[in-house]
Amino acid sequence: MELDTQHIRLDCAALHLARDVYPKIDVPRYLRLLDEMSAAVMQRRPGLAATLRYEALRDVLVGEFGLSGNARDYYAPENSYLNRVLDTRVGIPISLAVVWLEVARRLKWPAAGVGLPGHFLVRLDDPERFVLADPFHAGVARSVDDCRLLVAERFQGAVELSARHLRRVSTRGVLVRLLRNLRNIYLAAEDWPRLASTLRRLAAVQPANGRHLRELAAVCWRQGDVRGARNHLALYLHRLPDARDASLVERSLRKLDLALVAQN
Repeated sequence: MELDTQHIRLDCAALHLARDVYPKIDVPRYLRLLDEMSAAVMQRRPGLAATLRYEALRDVLVGEFGLSGNARDYYAPENSYLNRVLDTRVGIPISLAVVWLEVARRLKWPAAGVGLPGHFLVRLDDPERFVLADPFHAGVARSVDDCRLLVAERFQGAVELSARHLRRVSTRGVLVRLLRNLRNIYLAAEDWPRLASTLRRLAAVQPANGRHLRELAAVCWRQGDVRGARNHLALYLHRLPDARDASLVERSLRKLDLALVAQN
């Protein structure tokens, strides 16, 4: 049974994902570190204004704990794993945002991720305004015009910033974006076992997205796991019986059945 998004704890989920690569991870230790960070922020007694809360987060997370963007080795997989980000104090926009969000959550502050095309920010709200923080760039505050310029530069004018890009991203949405980064990294590196693990996570977090199961079937086939490929395609049809490519998948299933018979 799928867990409701509101019941997903981002820190626990992110650390659980890291078990695929770091099976001996000490989860309680990293949760305590996040607790320590939130306590340090609270000592600032910033009040209710989003601007003051933002300043307290930036001063503690960047100034005291040294969180920053890993521009030198941006595509290293460890940048996407929360335990390694907390160990090294460097990461990519989405993983650094997880730290900011989890510290804010502990303080019961209204905060959420903001998924710009090609970049990720943290949004802090109060009844009158919101502040956009950029954890990757030393926590600098971004105006809407800054965001528009970031998107224009990244996509050379082919993509324009819209109001929907500034909406609050759900916890599930943050996990999906984190996993998609890992999916792209492992695909580029042709690291099939870790790509398969990442796709399994994506299929669990986003069960209605059949693409993850199709890709997982392809990875299994590449690794010689015919039964695994067949099982994932069968699950795809079970979840999405009216998919546009259902007939194509059914033909692929028949071929895989024949391959399994030949193996026996």
